[in-house]
Amino acid sequence: MIFFASGRFNRLLGWTLLILGMATVAILDPWIFSEQDPARLLDSTRMQLRHAQGVVLAMALLQLAVGYVLTTSAFQPRFNVSSSALTGFGAIFYTAGYTLIVWYPISKWLVLFGCLLNLTAFLKALRINIDGSGKRHMQLILPILCFGMFLDLLTSLFILYPHLFSLDWLGNEDEVRLRMLRLARVAVIALTVLTLLYFDLASRTKVLSPAVTWGHRGILGGTIGMPLVLALACFTVTSLKYLLPIPATLVCLGAIAGLNLAWKHGTRLECLGWSIITSSLFVGMIIGMYAFDGPLPAPATMDHYQDLPRRLLRIGHAYAIVLGILALFLAERFQKQPSLHRVRQIGLAIYIASMASTLSIMTLLAWNVVPFWAAAIGPAGTALGLLLCVTNTRPGSTPLIPTTP
Repeated sequence: MIFFASGRFNRLLGWTLLILGMATVAILDPWIFSEQDPARLLDSTRMQLRHAQGVVLAMALLQLAVGYVLTTSAFQPRFNVSSSALTGFGAIFYTAGYTLIVWYPISKWLVLFGCLLNLTAFLKALRINIDGSGKRHMQLILPILCFGMFLDLLTSLFILYPHLFSLDWLGNEDEVRLRMLRLARVAVIALTVLTLLYFDLASRTKVLSPAVTWGHRGILGGTIGMPLVLALACFTVTSLKYLLPIPATLVCLGAIAGLNLAWKHGTRLECLGWSIITSSLFVGMIIGMYAFDGPLPAPATMDHYQDLPRRLLRIGHAYAIVLGILALFLAERFQKQPSLHRVRQIGLAIYIASMASTLSIMTLLAWNVVPFWAAAIGPAGTALGLLLCVTNTRPGSTPLIPTTP
């Protein structure tokens, strides 16, 4: 039971999904990018596998966040066991379903079952008397996660059972409504994790200042507002998308506060993570000005949603957020260790080099400077670096079970 109650199961699952996910990205990305005809990409196997990749990475981050939360004193131990098991197995079924559905349509039942397990876990959490230092933060974050899991369930029903709902007004996967819905689902997990990491940094440094307080408000306001505006614009009037700069600005302000806090009181790895995240969020604000058909026109060579330069910019932005968040999780993992084992030092060096190569190669691919197989270099290095960083190096230890998030 301690394996579940302590969050070790979720951290093990999160790191395992990340390593496998990045290794899979290294195999699939060159093949996916090699197809440049937008018409052939629509409803293709390439795009289905791209969505599956995103699901794997999102569920991995969610599991790391759950593992972090379960190390706090916020919840009763008896609830820790059920929440750990429900979200963990929910992530397994959900990712397995989205991956296998490409070849086995019956796997859609795994997707739905995984959605229901995750939603059940977070709905149960709403009924628990939250205690400890993270009480206020968790009371605000849990409803957001419930909303995100509900969006996942709705989206799965719409996509997997179109004949039951006949929602033609949603359009196909390249049209603006479904694009907003996909981003809303991703934003719930990514921004919630980022909010938790900001709260953790602020609580560890024990800095009380107006900048930290406004950082709290900004990042939390953006975490609530971004998926809410996207979901409302998807299901009601699409013109609500013009409100997106408000939560996007709040998130950026919160990230700036996190970066400032990390530079003054954090580790070098935290500075790197927050620097990449903050830069990518500002790039995301620029992308958002044309991503959903306005208010600004798309740049030249990016008119179509699936044009290669536009795909590379969009995916590079997402990779930067994920890689920055992982750097913060690694910093959290290493903070109580006065010196790192040589294996972990090598792993961290490989990971940092892979971050730089991943983002650089995305740019070079957009300019047709490097061949498509080069897209495998960064993710492959990331998978190897993470494996070395999170594998325990003590004699007789069990691999891949970290003692901290």
